[in-house]
Amino acid sequence: MIKTFTQTDLVRYLYQEITEEESQEIDRALLCDNELKSLFNELRSMMDEIDTADLQPSPATVQNILSYSRSLQEKQR
Repeated sequence: MIKTFTQTDLVRYLYQEITEEESQEIDRALLCDNELKSLFNELRSMMDEIDTADLQPSPATVQNILSYSRSLQEKQR
């Protein structure tokens, strides 16, 4: 009998945070369940996009942080 897997199970699988037994069960399920395979492919695609994203704060955010830091320094004087 094939177990039903959740989106959370697939995310754990993608990040290799599961046991070897769970991994084998998911591998078998992915071969038999096209809907699960589709969800898996979507999640893998999102994971790849997140991993390659160039995340940097905006200049305004940096200025806000620096201003806040300066105000803390002035209070300590």
